[in-house]
Amino acid sequence: MQNLIGEDKKMETMGNLLILFTASLCLYLFVALLNVFYKYCWIPQRVQFIMNSQGIRGPPYEFIHGNNKEAAQMLMEASTKPMALTHDIFPRVMPHVYSWINKYGKTYLSWNGIRAQLLITDPDLVKEVLKNSMKYI
Repeated sequence: MQNLIGEDKKMETMGNLLILFTASLCLYLFVALLNVFYKYCWIPQRVQFIMNSQGIRGPPYEFIHGNNKEAAQMLMEASTKPMALTHDIFPRVMPHVYSWINKYGKTYLSWNGIRAQLLITDPDLVKEVLKNSMKYI
């Protein structure tokens, strides 16, 4: 009889430990999932919204890979076409940048994975940015 009571206590304790372990594992997975959502969805969408509100447009963010697939596809297409005999090689070397400058303007936002890249090609604006950034160094 005493032995059965001890076995019941052990089983109950093991059951409680199993429940505690499972709950801890589920909580850890939930926190990890929230972290992934925050890093790969929330922050890029927020950055894009803030830049759009300031008038800076660009190709939309794609989950995890950003604009890398689109840029690689444009580069592949440009490399398969024959090149004209001119010194204008920019559309051939960086077709994605050339296309996006024509579509979104001289200042646009692109994505390298989850990292936003603000591309500024206006020389006066580049001078202003460099001049102002030297004040903070």
